[in-house]
Amino acid sequence: MQKNGEQMPDPGSDLEARKRRIRFRAGHRGMKETDLLFARLAAEVLDGLDEQGVAAFERLLDVPDVDIVAWVSGNAEVPPEHAGPLVDRLLSYRFNTDSYG
Repeated sequence: MQKNGEQMPDPGSDLEARKRRIRFRAGHRGMKETDLLFARLAAEVLDGLDEQGVAAFERLLDVPDVDIVAWVSGNAEVPPEHAGPLVDRLLSYRFNTDSYG
């Protein structure tokens, strides 16, 4: 399938199905804070991910919410097995505690 000379992804492909599942899971993790973080991450990067990127996102979705919040708030270091571009992007959404008074 093509649009303006570009190859469009096959909506029935396994990779596209996995991306659809990621989009859903990203916004339905359990904690509202992580739902918002992951939904934003998915909206910004998911379409451009290849097989490896999708696999990395799936692994990241398996990390408990409390660990994600600790990483983003700066209260814990990201373990080496999760370090990479997706986590770097996630950490760029750090909470702005200056706005809390």
